[in-house]
Amino acid sequence: MANILIVEDNQHIREMVQYILEKEEFSVTAVESAEAALSFCQKTLPNLIILDIQLPGINGYQFCAELKKQQTTMPTIIMLTDQADVSDIERGLSNFADDYIAKPFNPRILVARIKANLRRGNNDSSLQPSKKICFADLSIDSDSRKVTLEGTEIKLQKMEFDILHLFISSPDKVFSRDEIITFSKGDNYYITDRAIDNQIYKLRKKLKNSGKYIKTISGIGYKFAKS
Repeated sequence: MANILIVEDNQHIREMVQYILEKEEFSVTAVESAEAALSFCQKTLPNLIILDIQLPGINGYQFCAELKKQQTTMPTIIMLTDQADVSDIERGLSNFADDYIAKPFNPRILVARIKANLRRGNNDSSLQPSKKICFADLSIDSDSRKVTLEGTEIKLQKMEFDILHLFISSPDKVFSRDEIITFSKGDNYYITDRAIDNQIYKLRKKLKNSGKYIKTISGIGYKFAKS
């Protein structure tokens, strides 16, 4: 049974989501603030977090950043938000979240998206053996999501790690921007080409001299290669 944490300051929505998920026989904890959620995660890390972005005190983005500092493995995060600004949604998906659901939402769709993300999480990690891949001065562990450069760990955001993992797993293969988005976020996500290019730019910068291995293929996308 999956453990789900709901972080939502609106009592009506919080209780409604908890009721829906408990009917599906999930183990559910519901809190009204990011501070309470961080305290809970220090004791028990849930499989999935349903997270409102506009929270009193620490907001959803700040919560994700702090949780990432505290945990070596991040749970699946679904943003539950009434924000209509595409840039806000894109920011969350690019850096922390695995999915988003806009308010008001259909309960059946909410449950379906939660189950789909839990299945994806199982396929990506818990059902796969730990795998460490090395490429030149880089080493990446897909299980712990740890990346080292010349023996020193470097901190990558979620999508940066996903992109690097995709590249280093298939050196010399050219990936389109759409393929990169699909690998990190799944099908049917809208993220602009510019957002992918920005992720690549930040990744190259963090990789320092090893960023040169990420090659731009004009009009197509990117590949990871020594030459």
